[in-house]
Amino acid sequence: MFKKLARSLRGHDHWFAEWWSSVLLMAVGIYGFCVPDGFIIQQSFVDGFLQVLPFNLWEVLFIMFGLFQFMALRYESLIGRGIAAFLASSLLIWGTLNIAVYGQWHFSLIGWGIFSAINLYALFRITRGIEQYHEPL
Repeated sequence: MFKKLARSLRGHDHWFAEWWSSVLLMAVGIYGFCVPDGFIIQQSFVDGFLQVLPFNLWEVLFIMFGLFQFMALRYESLIGRGIAAFLASSLLIWGTLNIAVYGQWHFSLIGWGIFSAINLYALFRITRGIEQYHEPL
């Protein structure tokens, strides 16, 4: 039983990194809905994020992209995983650059950067054919 579990974990190591990315995206969106805007709005949000879209729309995007990535992982769809990795990395890169340019040093900068790199690496693996899963017919 443990050998099968260990083999599954080794075969799905990148899957787990993408799973954590989907959890991060959903958690950021849910956190934004649960915490009052006055507490969460910082200068980096006002100068960067809010110039493009309203705050609640950003929260919805985080939740939707996180759910999409979670569902693509659940069904082991390479096309879905590729699209989800692209969307997640784009959103996380935007967040990283937004905080770096408009904000000040914040610990979330490291997390956003790491998870954007995880998604870019997943996208690289999928587009280069390194992933071994096949789409169901």
